[in-house]
Amino acid sequence: MIYPIEHYDKNGLLKLPKMWWLACLFSAKAWAIFVMAGVSRQQGADLLALFYPIHQTLYLGMGIGVPSLIYMWLSGHRTHSQVWVLWLWNQGRKALLIAYGFDLGLQLYHLQQTQGEFQWGIAIQLLLTIWFLWYLIKSQRVRAIFSGATEG
Repeated sequence: MIYPIEHYDKNGLLKLPKMWWLACLFSAKAWAIFVMAGVSRQQGADLLALFYPIHQTLYLGMGIGVPSLIYMWLSGHRTHSQVWVLWLWNQGRKALLIAYGFDLGLQLYHLQQTQGEFQWGIAIQLLLTIWFLWYLIKSQRVRAIFSGATEG
């Protein structure tokens, strides 16, 4: 697919869309929640309970967020000619899809553990997880970014 010139950076690589950044940040939400819970000592337990009703799954969530953290970091190293960086970057879409698949499984596990009881935190997380997963699956721009396509 051919993109307009403004969609490319000075190195000839497709710029990362804002939606991709949001998807990565959302995938790394357990890290943000963990930090916020540590900073707000009195309400930390309430914050963790809102997003992770089963506290042990926080660590699973942090593991699920690692690929997003890695690819956000690697986004600044796409211009390097190191073979391992380019190979790892080209695996990014698959890695993020797998991470989102595990996140969806974790969300469904939370839902099953609460016997389907409606909670806003769980409902919003589930909705956003499905939405960002769908975005990563369907976006032609994300495919192009991770395919190494540099030509317009």
